[in-house]
Amino acid sequence: MLLKAVLTISVTLLLTQFNWAQTTIRGQVQNGNNQEALPFANVFLSGTTKGTMTDQNGSFTLLNVPSGKFDLIVSYVGFATLKTTIQTQEQKQYRFILKPLANQLDGITITARRRRDANWAKQLSLFTELFIGRSQNARYCQLLNPQVLSFSQRGDTLRASAQEPLLVENRALGYRIKFQLEHFAYTDSSALLSYQGDPVFEPLTPATEPEAKRWQANRQKAYFGSLMHFGRALYRRQLAQEGFTIQKVIERTSRQGEIGLLGVAGDTTVSVKSLTNPKRWVSLPMAAYRHLLDTVRSTALQSVVAFSDLIQVIYTKEKEPYEYQRTHRSTLYDNPDAFQKTLMRMLASNVTVEANGQFWPPRGIRNQGYWAWELMADELPFDYDPKEGITRLK
Repeated sequence: MLLKAVLTISVTLLLTQFNWAQTTIRGQVQNGNNQEALPFANVFLSGTTKGTMTDQNGSFTLLNVPSGKFDLIVSYVGFATLKTTIQTQEQKQYRFILKPLANQLDGITITARRRRDANWAKQLSLFTELFIGRSQNARYCQLLNPQVLSFSQRGDTLRASAQEPLLVENRALGYRIKFQLEHFAYTDSSALLSYQGDPVFEPLTPATEPEAKRWQANRQKAYFGSLMHFGRALYRRQLAQEGFTIQKVIERTSRQGEIGLLGVAGDTTVSVKSLTNPKRWVSLPMAAYRHLLDTVRSTALQSVVAFSDLIQVIYTKEKEPYEYQRTHRSTLYDNPDAFQKTLMRMLASNVTVEANGQFWPPRGIRNQGYWAWELMADELPFDYDPKEGITRLK
């Protein structure tokens, strides 16, 4: 059977290995018209907790930045946002020149606000559900500034834009997220959701010790079995050890034009405990890494993903939550053991996976199934370490 829920998310979320070398990033932000310093400009590494503002001289410093490949975002009201990919281990002094927007006059922002019609509240409700999600964590999330959103509808496709970064408070994981939305579109007939943007995570301070422990437990639960976890395990060639199995899947079109999915026998099998009956063991097919990776171009420092057809990923250590099961059927086959299943499809000719678990380019792979269901409410910053503790306010 086919899943209707398909998701392409280009949220740039990055991480290096747990014991990374930390570096410092320094630079200055200037006005492109006169090269004057821009104080209080926002500077952050997309998908991490590393963000700051420039001082009165337009200078900034990001401390304790993990080594690796990151998108650095620089923004200032009235100026075009700048995004550039950097290697943080390269010791450079950065100088960023921001271009004023065309609709700026004498330093005053001229904003054309579309008048909200009767459908705005309905569109906002749908956007919130599609952006934040439907998981248990989503119940503890709040979009703090919905007024910055504008919507447009053409046919059954809803599009959204934001005049300012979206602010989401996640009381399930303990973060305040600032998300610069670049693109959002949802087509109802195909259930195709696509959004793109850059988040920065600000850790909240727990009020009590029980709240700190709850956040720590929820973060670990969100991490294990996630795309981030899979990327790290794939880089280290430890998929089975980390609880993942992979299987090649082929699409077949019937004479009636219906598309069906056929799983290819694995190169080996992996035996795991049933999640519904701990006394029973389940044998799952396991494809060799060559079906997922370009073994010629992959190295010890970088994995290159390139596959034909589809790859099904199963995480065998957690059940599909009730919130998912009530709205979705199995990704491929009947799923009596309730394993979390995802289908991966290549959109680019190849995608690299670095030690941080990041897939480059981020939109090079589309996920269908469980990972497509996990949205912003379940996202973690990519400088997250599952062994971390949470420091409470004293």
